[in-house]
Amino acid sequence: MEYGDFLQCVQERTKKYAGKGGIVSVNHVIKNNGCELDGLVIMEKGKNISPTIYLNGYFDEYQSGKDLDDIVTEIMQKYNENKDKLQIEADYFDDFNNIKACIVYKVINYSRNYRLLKNVPHKKILDLAVVYYCLLGQRDGENITALIHNSNMKKWNVTEQDLHYAAVENTPKLLESQIRPMSAIISDVLEDCELDSRTDEMYVLTNKSRLNGASCILYENVLRHFAEQIGRDLYILPSSVHEVILLPMYEDYDKRELECMVRDVNSDGVAKDEILSDRVYTYNRKDGMISL
Repeated sequence: MEYGDFLQCVQERTKKYAGKGGIVSVNHVIKNNGCELDGLVIMEKGKNISPTIYLNGYFDEYQSGKDLDDIVTEIMQKYNENKDKLQIEADYFDDFNNIKACIVYKVINYSRNYRLLKNVPHKKILDLAVVYYCLLGQRDGENITALIHNSNMKKWNVTEQDLHYAAVENTPKLLESQIRPMSAIISDVLEDCELDSRTDEMYVLTNKSRLNGASCILYENVLRHFAEQIGRDLYILPSSVHEVILLPMYEDYDKRELECMVRDVNSDGVAKDEILSDRVYTYNRKDGMISL
């Protein structure tokens, strides 16, 4: 089968699992950095939320010879494992007051997400865009989220500024920041690893869930307190959308060389949908500003 036929076939074979009055659909989704995926959604009657199961990887398995019945069985197993992780009343999303307390933000690359940003409220900061989503649940090391689109904002009759105010208040509370020395993180993973001396000067900033943790650079006072603690301005290296590396600003560091290093890592070591930026930022203690 060609890809389109595969999607249609999976959709038809999973319809029976939606039950009477349920709907099964395949939605084309634009993810971070222009990555496009096709997600299967099985919406049982009386529900307004369901896990999205992306089918692109399953098609690769099909092309490699995996039986279609086995693929459908695997998809349904994944659906059943996740469908009841969150229960929400049918009209929950209709009222902004219901979800206001769970609105948070993340940062993504502005130019790489041109198409996505046409459809979602956002605020441009440097070469990044702040976008908003609902943090619906946190369990078993996973975050259950829903990106907020312009259509949601229109339905709630709120402005982007309303979303921003809510997210600025909620995000540091729901997704607390943490800074750890790079050497400690490497040691946790590779106990017998011999570390480069420069590693001792690097620190990783993320949130406690380690998901979309690069947004911590915008938390009030996080960078200021850390810079004051070490007595240096900072280079901020965008490791991914999930974390950044903080580097004390010494004279022997060259920003252009650091940016070359970031570009090399992004090219070879970071998944396309997790790249944040090829640029290196600086944080100045005197004015408390981040700049390119």
